[in-house]
Amino acid sequence: MVTGNTKINPRQLRLELLFSVERVLASRGFDLEKEGNGEDTILEKSLWSQCEADLVYDIFNDINQRNELLTYFEGKVEKECLSENITKLTKIEEFKKDRQRFSTTFEWYIGELLVRKFMAFSSSYGVTVKDICRNNDGGTSGDFDVLSILGDMNLLYIECKTGKTTKSSIKNTYHRSTSLHCVASVIIGQKITERGLKQQLLSLPHPVFNRGTSELLKLNIKNQPDSVVYKWFNCYFIIASEESVNIEKKLKAVLRIIEGSRYHNNMVIRPSNENYEAIGYEVSVL
Repeated sequence: MVTGNTKINPRQLRLELLFSVERVLASRGFDLEKEGNGEDTILEKSLWSQCEADLVYDIFNDINQRNELLTYFEGKVEKECLSENITKLTKIEEFKKDRQRFSTTFEWYIGELLVRKFMAFSSSYGVTVKDICRNNDGGTSGDFDVLSILGDMNLLYIECKTGKTTKSSIKNTYHRSTSLHCVASVIIGQKITERGLKQQLLSLPHPVFNRGTSELLKLNIKNQPDSVVYKWFNCYFIIASEESVNIEKKLKAVLRIIEGSRYHNNMVIRPSNENYEAIGYEVSVL
């Protein structure tokens, strides 16, 4: 999608190609059917220059510029009043002023953020995987808004919701994540509220095992109240709209908590002495 020297030094391997979402899915037995290629974004073309990619990323990564661009798309600000970066963007020949394309470009931005800031190997948006069914009702799993190959080779699934987040949509997101064996799923919801989320999940059993409820946890990095996220089993919620909130800080909290949970499990759960012997080790208790 992006031409030029991207992500890493040009003298090195192109890691985003070597560890692409398609290749890693294939290594796990899954076949990618399609993924976004840029033509459905606000720049309607499959190949962007590095300068164009940087410009779109910088605008979406800045809360004020992202909000300004959205208000322009909604007809609330005239073109003559736009700031320098957004004016530059609108002058690109393939630029399309379309609200749905804004949302699709936001999905691209989330994947790009994971690559640029959190060293993910690659990300894809608008992904469809062949022969995947929801475990709960046998229906097709649908599109995955964002799939990212993290630096530890785990697969992370992110759902970007502009509409209402319902109990059904939460369960479907969880089942889609489970169907690809993702390390976790993240729902970035524009209309999520803490109270509404608590009410929806209060007595909802585990979507896969259909037993046992889990508390809805509110977590943030110590001394960083703007990094608040919510955790239910291994599904995370970010209360954020497309035009506001620092997404980067919240995604950082999610990634830390995922790793913290894994660290805790390694401390609490260990193989028995018999397990060590069964896999080829001699063991003695001192």
